[in-house]
Amino acid sequence: MLYIRLFHGRCDPDQQMDDWGSDGPVFGPYEFVHTTYVSFLRLGRQDGICDELHVHEDMVYYNGIYYGDWSVFDAAVFEKTKFQIAVFQQDKANMPENTAPKLPIY
Repeated sequence: MLYIRLFHGRCDPDQQMDDWGSDGPVFGPYEFVHTTYVSFLRLGRQDGICDELHVHEDMVYYNGIYYGDWSVFDAAVFEKTKFQIAVFQQDKANMPENTAPKLPIY
């Protein structure tokens, strides 16, 4: 099983970072993590449903925060950490209209 951790967050995607940003949530467990056109991260749950995170420029968005870093790791690594699992809420992963990515149309 896989987990994803978001970190190095900021409220404004254009903010110039002089220091380390905020820590974010850890989500999981997931069966897979899939990236589409570096615009979406689909997180495959055991029930067959995918949670979906959006990417704005080079940052993952969740709950009003843009995260510059994320890490995907397995259950063995998770068990060695003291991370707490956050409950993923899709409505918190939906980006504001003015920053939502657009996939190419073929």
